[in-house]
Amino acid sequence: MQEYKKNRVSKVAFAYCMALLFMIIFLSSTFFLTSKRYIPNTEKDQYSLALRGSIITKDNFTIASSREIYRAEIDLRSLKKDRTELFLKLFQIYSGFDDRQMAEIKKRMQTQKKRNYNFVLASNLHSKQASYLKDLAKKLYIQGFFKAFTNNNGRVETRGLSIIEHREDRNYISINALTPAIGYTRTLLDKENNILKNVGVKGLEKYYEQCLMPLQNEKIQGLKDVGGNIILNLNSIQQRKINGCDLYLNVSLKLQKNIEKAIDQRNADLKANEIIVGVMESKTGKILALASSRRYDPQNRGKDLSVLNASAIEYGYEAGSVIKPFIFVTALRLGKLKIDEIIKTYGGQYKLGRFTISDDHKKDKMSMEEVITLSSNVGMIQISKRMSNLEIITGLKIFKFGEKSGIDLPYEQKGDLPNPNRLREIEKSVLSYGYGLKTTFMQLLAAYNVFNNDGIYITPRLAEKFYQNSQWTMLDDEIKQEKVLSSKAAAEMKQILINVIEKGTGRRARTEGIIIGGKTGTARIAERKGYTSNRYNSSFFGFANDATNSYTIGVLVRNPTKPYSYYAAQSALPMFKDIVNILINENFLSPMEIKQ
Repeated sequence: MQEYKKNRVSKVAFAYCMALLFMIIFLSSTFFLTSKRYIPNTEKDQYSLALRGSIITKDNFTIASSREIYRAEIDLRSLKKDRTELFLKLFQIYSGFDDRQMAEIKKRMQTQKKRNYNFVLASNLHSKQASYLKDLAKKLYIQGFFKAFTNNNGRVETRGLSIIEHREDRNYISINALTPAIGYTRTLLDKENNILKNVGVKGLEKYYEQCLMPLQNEKIQGLKDVGGNIILNLNSIQQRKINGCDLYLNVSLKLQKNIEKAIDQRNADLKANEIIVGVMESKTGKILALASSRRYDPQNRGKDLSVLNASAIEYGYEAGSVIKPFIFVTALRLGKLKIDEIIKTYGGQYKLGRFTISDDHKKDKMSMEEVITLSSNVGMIQISKRMSNLEIITGLKIFKFGEKSGIDLPYEQKGDLPNPNRLREIEKSVLSYGYGLKTTFMQLLAAYNVFNNDGIYITPRLAEKFYQNSQWTMLDDEIKQEKVLSSKAAAEMKQILINVIEKGTGRRARTEGIIIGGKTGTARIAERKGYTSNRYNSSFFGFANDATNSYTIGVLVRNPTKPYSYYAAQSALPMFKDIVNILINENFLSPMEIKQ
């Protein structure tokens, strides 16, 4: 009996000990699993940077685009000392780095501060390198190459090699083509995502900022498997990437570059501060080319900040004789003159205050048409006397002088028209041949287009459409058309401008089989102390048409320094002829057969 009791006590004691042991194991396991100190991190976030949209020309050349730039980094706590050399060797193979680059990495690694565990191996990796290195990181992670460590939050993790998208790089493949119109960007830190993004500063990049800027980065968040891949399930968070729009231009890159080449060749002789050329499709307002001799590489901008400005819209100047057609047609529209009328021009000389105004063609009388074709300042003074101050200024405003043209570029200047209530007689006289007001190249181009477009003013436009979220959006709504001149007056003025080429000051622009019209202009450049005696702006604005196509073309030569080249007939007019020849060679114009 006693033996039985002893065995029973022993069994109870054994059972109690076993229960106690299981309780200890259970409590220990529970503590281990719930302790923040030892729980491995099983969640993962994955981001992908949405990119700024591209800018694409009419002939399908991508002239501005963005790409992701990555950096490779490693937490040194994940790397065992005896595996460092092997890791660096593998990194070199997968990244394609040369020995010099690897030597630089090793040197930085040796001088890294002990408490600064995060080490950046490389910070300018393109997408292909990043893809290879991501593959390496995954392989090493799966094979347990990296060791686990306890981070500052008391959690166990294995970071290993990380490939992080940290910057958006803006590329301009055509280097300096279409600058300054295309503009440029600068990088700003997106604090929310800790990523450097591009923001438009000038030109098209600035004007279409809201369209080009990326809308939404990709984000995937969820649990990760043993290979470090995110497990997608109902609890995962997914946010799709939405890039900025792709902007399509009316500009032809081939035409643009040919014109820029012609400008550079012409300016090697003229040595001007700048030559500006614009080609506009007359019926649609589409800008096919907007070129300048002052160009720059948007990715490597120099110290001359003035080069970054688009002079075609930001430079205001007194235009000279190219203003005459607008004063002339205003008088014609108001019935103040008749085309076949004869006007006194006083032998080509006229006393205006203490100055004597002289014409190149010394005639006592001229027909009204000759006043324009021979560019008579004296004749324009006589015409201006027939109108009031208000009629002249109102006539100029009809062609949108004194207001922005509306072209899709930022920082456009309005120019400046005098107040008709304060306009003295002498000021009205000089206004008739282009002094006393300020205009811009683009204002003049759009205004001359009225004569070649049946009296309709149309907003000039560089961009045609954009593509985003699998949808096309046309920019037609941004273009305004307004009938500002009767068809009869527009046709009469157009014929007079054709006669300028056929028998007036623009003979050098004649081109067989092409209908050409336009007006030259030469004006002294005003400075604080008055007008200079040796600095001029020379220009030619007009049109070139064939049987089916019509283009309005403008040329401005700012301060040509070659002797005697300041006359528009010696500088702007030959440049205009170059542009017409390029349009023919590139099949924008087809010479018509001349009937005998």
